[in-house]
Amino acid sequence: MDNIFLQRMRENRRWFLMMSVIYGGVFTVCLYRNSSGITFPATVGVSLWFSVLFLKKAGITFQKGTLRYFGGILLLGISTVLTDSGFFHFFNSVGILLLFMMGMAHQLYRDVEWGFTEYVKKFFIMLGTWLISVGEVFHRSEKKTVSDMDGGNTDGHADKSAKKNTDSPRKNAGPILMGILAAVLMLIIVLPLLMMSDEIFLQLFNRFFRFLNPFHLFVEIDFGNIIGVIFTFFFGMLSLYSFFAGLFRMNLGGADRKKPGSSNYITGITFTGILAAVYVLYSGIQILFLFLRIDSGLPEGVTYSQYAHQGFWQLLFVSLINFVTVIICARIFEDNRVLKILLTMISVCTCVMILSAVYRMALYVREYNLSFLRVLVLWFLAVLMIVFAGVIYSIFRKDFKLFRYITAVVSICYILFSFGRPDAMIADYNIRNVRETEETDLYYLLYSLSEDAAPRIAQIDRKQLEKSQMEEAVETYFMEISKEAGSASLREWNYSRYSAGKAAEEWLSDGE
Repeated sequence: MDNIFLQRMRENRRWFLMMSVIYGGVFTVCLYRNSSGITFPATVGVSLWFSVLFLKKAGITFQKGTLRYFGGILLLGISTVLTDSGFFHFFNSVGILLLFMMGMAHQLYRDVEWGFTEYVKKFFIMLGTWLISVGEVFHRSEKKTVSDMDGGNTDGHADKSAKKNTDSPRKNAGPILMGILAAVLMLIIVLPLLMMSDEIFLQLFNRFFRFLNPFHLFVEIDFGNIIGVIFTFFFGMLSLYSFFAGLFRMNLGGADRKKPGSSNYITGITFTGILAAVYVLYSGIQILFLFLRIDSGLPEGVTYSQYAHQGFWQLLFVSLINFVTVIICARIFEDNRVLKILLTMISVCTCVMILSAVYRMALYVREYNLSFLRVLVLWFLAVLMIVFAGVIYSIFRKDFKLFRYITAVVSICYILFSFGRPDAMIADYNIRNVRETEETDLYYLLYSLSEDAAPRIAQIDRKQLEKSQMEEAVETYFMEISKEAGSASLREWNYSRYSAGKAAEEWLSDGE
């Protein structure tokens, strides 16, 4: 039997479809070829408003607890228009999607009862039902006839009447339109691939559209734009409709029955005890030779600088392995005090490894300056340290909502990271700390960072650039920025690109 909310959606199918079509239009106007303009946060706000309308139409009362998810979503939307970094444009969208899914799960289900593994499992279920529920657009609710309500036909007249109604053009119009819509959606995906695969087919299709255009002598049809607009429209419309159809379809509300660890704790103690012994030894070496700088015990031919720089990525990988190991061991093994102590030791040693990795990276940055990857890794290590504090607490408190804790930590830290605009910080740090601007350093600032860094690059001393013969490269960089800023429409306004355009104008005017 279908979920009651899905039944209500099907009963009010025309309303849900109409609202999805309106949303698809807004989605297209705002986001078509414009994934980071001022209309992005507007689209985010509209999406949240439509979600509230969909919930209300299905008979679901909006819960105050959902506001924290909506707040995070809106902050990520605002962050997108404040930066020119493609990294944040992508991961802000991913974060918005994940927070939206969590918010909707909180609306319908008792997610407070879900544990770490339940959350992960049910998120995959939500994604799967979202995809398969695209077909709900074509679902047609069958209305019960009088004969169905009476328990069956008493004679053959009802069958003849039903056959007559089925054969009538009016009754067939709906299925025909559904078939056309399904074919159009399929062709939106298939046609561009076919046109790219064969030049003759592409020319034939272009001639066909020019023939259909009565003003083909005066107006040139941009077929690529037409396909793009149609695809964006249907993507927005179907995403909204199928998401709620999938959400209403699944019953995720029942909390998984929490089974106590069934594996023998002796196995767990043996396993974690061996790991803990190795990690304690390793952590002691980090404290003595890295943090306290006792150089006398270093291997022959290895300098302290080389020792500090090596092994960073290995430590990061081991830290992630330990995170998964501690969570699995705490779940599958029988409850035991010694096991808890050993798991805590592993977690504390992992924190020492994280600090070691941070220290190594800091020494590396001091020598070779900042890059986006180095800043990202440092941020990730800081988040991982905070997460392990929750992991340690969860070892002794089985009812601790670890997944919700991790979600809150990652969301808050990522939002702060996104608003921090690291590219601008990197440019500022590198410019202030470099003794003499080298060609490779400058090219990294110009071509590896986003336009967030442009106002900082404009502060570089011209005399220093003239000395290194790199003033022309900087001038070309700002000319390109100025050209792009001048061609941007109001719909595409972005704070970072606007600031970069201002910096470019000042740089170019000062050079005249």
